[in-house]
Amino acid sequence: MKNSRTADWGKAGYVCRPMPADPLSLVSRARGALLGLAAGNALGLPAERLESPGAIASAFPGGLRDIIRADTPASPFDDDTAMALVLAEELLTGDVDLERLAGRWIAWMDADGRGVGPWTRTALNHIRTHGSPPSATDGTASNGAIMRALPVALAARGSPRNLVAGSWHTAALTHPDDRCTWGAVAVNVAAAELLGGRRDFLADVIEVLRVNEAPEELLAAVRRVPLERREDLHLVGERAGDAVTCVEAALWTAWHEPSLEQGLVWLANAGGDTDTNAAVAGGLLGARDGEGAIPERWLAALPDLDRLRTLAARLAGAPS
Repeated sequence: MKNSRTADWGKAGYVCRPMPADPLSLVSRARGALLGLAAGNALGLPAERLESPGAIASAFPGGLRDIIRADTPASPFDDDTAMALVLAEELLTGDVDLERLAGRWIAWMDADGRGVGPWTRTALNHIRTHGSPPSATDGTASNGAIMRALPVALAARGSPRNLVAGSWHTAALTHPDDRCTWGAVAVNVAAAELLGGRRDFLADVIEVLRVNEAPEELLAAVRRVPLERREDLHLVGERAGDAVTCVEAALWTAWHEPSLEQGLVWLANAGGDTDTNAAVAGGLLGARDGEGAIPERWLAALPDLDRLRTLAARLAGAPS
């Protein structure tokens, strides 16, 4: 596997628009993004295997509204958050090395690996065995690259070219399917816009996907977002865990839902891949609304809270 440095990331970017007056600080938005991802992941985790809204309602009368801790000292985070934090720490080295990043994910998988998806495990074992990423996914387009992409948006929000290329390359390490790589780009372009206080992110997401000839399935899903209702989203059944489904649900929630708590509670109870859908949406909602939008009871239930806050602020280039 050849090493890839930030300066070598060469996919097409997009143009930054001027930042409007912003009542929230960058630190608040950055922390909101990383904490929102972790909170959404933890909130949705108990419902992940229940699949349908009916089964979730039976298991949690009145709805799943609070984080139920499932961590241990040896395994503080589920895979969505754990892999994102490994990526965050690698980005902070200032010299991004994709081979080293893959090795760190493999080390985490060997030491913990809680929640890691079948395809992600297959891809990381391929890298371990062959020293290079898999070249294809055999048609699989799961959401394992989407869930961990957010740190690239925090670190590269001011450099569209590096944001797009960094999102693409880190996703392709394990998920070399265009729906996955460009899905990660779509979520991170939205996150960068929201971190800048721009709520009308969809036009930029669509433009990046269009000029880079992203898969029509993904582009069509993003274009549907403004006109869809909750019930139009297909979160359960054969599309559960799908990259395009995850992107569409996260963008829809950040575009339509008025509050972070309301949006994540809905996703945690909506069925399908509840923990990942809520994690990705939580990152976007946190970037939109800031750390203060995350309920205190959820923050109190998260492990390593100071570590998450510090990483977020450092990624954004702000004092921690």
